[in-house]
Amino acid sequence: MSNDRLVDVAGKLDLLKERFRERAVTDVASVVADLGADAGVEPGREQLVNAYRTLHRLAGSAGTFGFQALGNEARSLEVHLKPFAEEQDASQKLRASGLTSLDPEFLERVRGLAQLLVPGESAREAPEPVTHRETVLSEQPEIMIIDPDLARAESLATALSPHGFIVHCRQVPEPTDLPVSAIIVREGTLSAKSQLAKNAVDVAPLVFIAPDDSFDRRYALAALGADGFASEPVDVPALADSIERLINERHEAGAGRVLVVDDDPELLEHYALVLEDSGLEVRCVGDPSTLLGALSEFRPDIVLMDVQMGEYNGPTLARMLRFDPEWVGLQIIFLSSDEDREFQFGALSEGGDDFLTKPVSDRILVQAAKVRCYRARQLDKLASRDSLTGLLKHSVALAEAVKEHARCHRLGEPSVLAMLDLDHFKQVNDRHGHRVGDLVIKGLANLLRHRLRKTDTIGRYGGEEFIVVLPDCSVGNAVRSLQEICHQMAQIRFGGASGEFSVTLSVGLAALDRYDSADKAIEAADRALYQRKAAGRNGVTCDAGHMEPDQDSPVL
Repeated sequence: MSNDRLVDVAGKLDLLKERFRERAVTDVASVVADLGADAGVEPGREQLVNAYRTLHRLAGSAGTFGFQALGNEARSLEVHLKPFAEEQDASQKLRASGLTSLDPEFLERVRGLAQLLVPGESAREAPEPVTHRETVLSEQPEIMIIDPDLARAESLATALSPHGFIVHCRQVPEPTDLPVSAIIVREGTLSAKSQLAKNAVDVAPLVFIAPDDSFDRRYALAALGADGFASEPVDVPALADSIERLINERHEAGAGRVLVVDDDPELLEHYALVLEDSGLEVRCVGDPSTLLGALSEFRPDIVLMDVQMGEYNGPTLARMLRFDPEWVGLQIIFLSSDEDREFQFGALSEGGDDFLTKPVSDRILVQAAKVRCYRARQLDKLASRDSLTGLLKHSVALAEAVKEHARCHRLGEPSVLAMLDLDHFKQVNDRHGHRVGDLVIKGLANLLRHRLRKTDTIGRYGGEEFIVVLPDCSVGNAVRSLQEICHQMAQIRFGGASGEFSVTLSVGLAALDRYDSADKAIEAADRALYQRKAAGRNGVTCDAGHMEPDQDSPVL
């Protein structure tokens, strides 16, 4: 994070702290009034509930803004009031217990809350800004090879390039401003991670190449900080697939969508600022009655929800959300100042997945949110992604094609649908085995991810066949883009039982916007694919009725 950004975040946190202090002055005064601490009036049930809720809010938020002593005292007073606030006949229970508005010790503590808001007497200063790593993920990831033998490094770079990587070579570890997504290091070149530039250490996965595949060597490299490993002779497609997996894992570990539900406006803004600064997307809900609309619009990976928000109860809201099958698997993490483990487990039994006790440090908040988002995305992948390639499953890809068909017709924009098929793939499996065949399929999947836009939809249609949807794209641009992919695929060398070999690719295209339905466009692209097969494979063929390319649009 830049120094300017650090200063900006720190300044915003300071402003939030002052806003909290000003509001807390009013909150403390309302507690004193509700409990009759100055007027000598015995509180009724409504006053007890109001005082309890205000103390609960202060207990959960004061520590976050540096007023730890206020938070601790509010928590202690809240615990005293909780049994009475929960009873219908609160006044009678107060009289029976001896805890009344005239109890001097209790009321003196209530009046003393104001003293804990004096500037400079907070338990700690404003929270430190959370630093985070900027994960590099471009459409064509850049990787670096560090090898004293520059010729050997360049030879590996040449072999990796067709897989969709931009490769740089260095003979020794040295600082770099390149946005590298992964680093390949020859064993013996690096004795400690600190030899690499700090930005590279923080961001890029580290893959070592070693002479053999022994346990001791693997263990030693893991101790050095390796994220991946390859032994000589290097299986380039397997290495490329490993790098792709590591890049995606690193990216997903720092990404996510978080919906925060809390009725404390300063605390809500603080959470949003800290989480967004860590790289997460955040949507805030201050009014729980708007929760369902926010969920449908934002579609978060996880929900951070306060347990008590005025008249609304977090566990009850969680149980309500589970009414809808769409939200049954949604990760819900409760936030509360209540430290009673029995209470916490009771809240989880109502539909929560985890519990964080307020005040939550910024660092713990970010770590908990990122871990939960990563887990939620992994589970979502199991449902929507093909396990071999990580691309969309057949049914999900078809659904996306239907959505794009409706979108391009509604907006009058061109879109293209493509069907892709690996040539003579059965021979690959028969000659080299299914493990090698899987590497070929993953090789094409990775190439498509790197060479196509992030807005394009890529799915595994079945076996060695793929489906691609290119929104806001002319037929001419689609032809040029997929011709280049065919060229790149033919250059990739795979290692099989009888030596190295390559696999070509056939593509059929259809203009999605020119058909009445997505199904008809798929049929047209299938026809074009078979025409390509009949014409000799290894290339792109458009549906016969729509072969006029638009030369005016920019190339993909």
